[in-house]
Amino acid sequence: MLQTRIWQSLKSLPAPKKNSFGKFLKSPYFNQREDLCQLYESIHQAMDSEKEVSKAEIWAATFSDKKYSAQNLRLLMSYLQKLFEQFIAVENLMLDKIQIKLTNASWFRNVGNEKLYNSILKDAKTRLEKQPFRNTDYFYQSYHLELEKYKSASRLKPDEDANFQQVVDSCDLAFLAIKLRDSCLLLAHDQIYKWGFDAGFLDKVFEYVKEKELLSTPAISMYYHCYKMLQFPEEESYFQTFKKSLLEHGHLFEKDETKDLYLMAINRGIRKVNDGFLNYCYDIMDFYKEGLEKDYLLQNGILSRFTYHNIVSFALYVDETNWVETFVDTKSILLEKRYRERMVSFSQAKIAYHLKDYDAAISLLQRANYHDQLLNLSARTLLLKIYYEIEEIDLLQSHLDAFSSYLRRKSGLGYHRTHYRNLIKYTKRMLSLPSSDKNAISTFRKKVEDEELLTDKQWLLDRVGA
Repeated sequence: MLQTRIWQSLKSLPAPKKNSFGKFLKSPYFNQREDLCQLYESIHQAMDSEKEVSKAEIWAATFSDKKYSAQNLRLLMSYLQKLFEQFIAVENLMLDKIQIKLTNASWFRNVGNEKLYNSILKDAKTRLEKQPFRNTDYFYQSYHLELEKYKSASRLKPDEDANFQQVVDSCDLAFLAIKLRDSCLLLAHDQIYKWGFDAGFLDKVFEYVKEKELLSTPAISMYYHCYKMLQFPEEESYFQTFKKSLLEHGHLFEKDETKDLYLMAINRGIRKVNDGFLNYCYDIMDFYKEGLEKDYLLQNGILSRFTYHNIVSFALYVDETNWVETFVDTKSILLEKRYRERMVSFSQAKIAYHLKDYDAAISLLQRANYHDQLLNLSARTLLLKIYYEIEEIDLLQSHLDAFSSYLRRKSGLGYHRTHYRNLIKYTKRMLSLPSSDKNAISTFRKKVEDEELLTDKQWLLDRVGA
């Protein structure tokens, strides 16, 4: 299959956008070359056929009466790629109605048409205030609007103060909102990948925010408390303040941005649960419920199977069985179709296990083929627990051996391999623990508690008691 830039670019377009690009090419304002329209149609048809095609075949489909020229085709594809990039720029610009107004206002100011300038700038201000978001884009566009007003006023009446202070204040708010937002995103990634993130003069920003009492502005306070939550994970107050702000003001941000904020809060909560602070399960469920209700957790209308799995697990932990049954029944349609059957089957098995209906859980686990390695590991873990609960010790021993063999065979498991090896190791030790030997049980508990990489640690601790 072709791997040229234009092929890959067009492949990324959904069908309606491919049609729009075809219309774009036929506009003489952007393109006056018929051969580029013909080349696009040839590529489009080749993509629709989903057959392997070569450059020579694309050339033949485009210019049946011309001898193949690799150099000429390369040039034509390069021209077509440039037009594609212009198309994307135009499409994105057309989405931002306020920026269009500001750009037009600037143009009319430069040509000296004060009447149209004032009318368009007023319309831009009205549109800006009517749109529902109060995020960084809002403050950035507010700054440009104030700057436009200043440029016009300073030209007409240079001896007057005009809106000088509004320009300064709106610039400060835009900068602070952007600095805090990007610092949060970078710190969150740095805590996973350990890049060595340097926040620069962020401490000075924190001082300024407090000095000017800007924490009443959601775009400032949201990211201020988010950063503090990430920076000081042991401080409960920062997490709870961020949670309160996010649940109250999440609607003031666009969905993609709110989704990032929800995921940062949820991931912070999951890390606290992994550290043994199980009360965070309730906070996590608050975010999941609100995120589902407002569609914050979806990406292009799809719910990640990992998020789906986590929702089921945490809902069962906080004993919301009825809620999670409804969730599985109604929200599974949001999963990618290729994962849907196995995720539903596994989720129903987890619910059955929670309700102590072990026969139903085993039946459901056997119903689906868990090709996904992480889901396979989770299914094996659930079966391990079931065998232990129903006291099928011989089956459990055989299962543990098969589980170990699976971990040895499979590549690409990373740190998950250590987590599950430790689960197998401690389960075997638990089976041999004398129930009357309190010292042995205490030693076992201490080793489990101290183990850093161990999945289902709490399940093991619950099984051996205090």
